Amino acid sequence: INKWDGLTEYQREQAETMLSLKLGFVPWAESVRISAKHGSGLRELFRAVHRAHESANKTFTTSEVNKALEVAYETNPPPTIRGHVSKLRYVHPAGANPPTFIVHGTRLKELQESYKRYLENFFRKRFKLIGTPVSFIFREGTNPYEGKKNVLTERQVKAKRRLMKHVKGK
Repeated sequence: INKWDGLTEYQREQAETMLSLKLGFVPWAESVRISAKHGSGLRELFRAVHRAHESANKTFTTSEVNKALEVAYETNPPPTIRGHVSKLRYVHPAGANPPTFIVHGTRLKELQESYKRYLENFFRKRFKLIGTPVSFIFREGTNPYEGKKNVLTERQVKAKRRLMKHVKGK
């Protein structure tokens, strides 16, 4: 927030309230109060920029993000949806600036947004990511037999006919 030195106490409170309302969707972003005219707060601004830059360009190993996912999963497993639990199999880093992680598992399309936010906040806290967004890409495995018809052998066809004849006879 610029021109911080020229504001009264009431105006500062109003600015803080407005900032939290308007930028509530980026709770991870740091807010710094500066006065460009007097040069106050610039050191803190550059420190915040440096912290955000280091967090955004941080590199991760697959093993450390998998351990973090395991701890997050054990601490708070995803909720059941229609009697089924989404399974988070493994995760690997996909890139930096912003840190991106690819999560592989089952039933991830039905994973609730609240659990995705939980994972984002958990990773942000675990790896001390300050001032940068964290993004997740969720991928499900594909069924290699999906869309293929099961072709029966001649022996299986005969066995099926015998079974059906026996069932119909009763």
